[in-house]
Amino acid sequence: MLKTSRLTLKVATLEDAASMMKLNSDPEVVRYTGEAALHSIQEAQAVIRERLLPQFEKYQMGRFSVFLEDGTYIGWCGLRFFPETDEVDLGYRFMKQYWGQGYATEASRTCLEYGFEKLKLKRILAKSMPENIASLKVIQKMGMTFRGINTDPTEPHGFITYDLSAEEFQRCKK
Repeated sequence: MLKTSRLTLKVATLEDAASMMKLNSDPEVVRYTGEAALHSIQEAQAVIRERLLPQFEKYQMGRFSVFLEDGTYIGWCGLRFFPETDEVDLGYRFMKQYWGQGYATEASRTCLEYGFEKLKLKRILAKSMPENIASLKVIQKMGMTFRGINTDPTEPHGFITYDLSAEEFQRCKK
């Protein structure tokens, strides 16, 4: 569990499935993700069971469920390890009514701190579709450096890649 002044980030549980389904069934929320919307609690449970929990079990990282102080689920944020490329990706997704309130920035900063200080990661990257201006702003607020635009024709969606090293993160904190 991670805490900020306004948020609690916890490892997802099957109890979060209904909230996750609500989040990921909103077409505006999944618009820039490249992922299909979820249509049932069972699909959300499968995501938690098959994708989220194994990341925490194997790598001590994953997408945390994010809650307000009163226990309201507002989305997720966290680090995901991709063993095939040996990369760690910062990602986040929040319900529309919580957009523009600094929650993505606050949760992202906490996840980067966790990755660099607790897990001793050397580098963390973030990707966003070029049209997702709000997400790009969060990435830039984290002090991440532009690394390029994906032009791989086998990828269904283009994206911009940023990254941040542990050394850069320490400089940004000062």
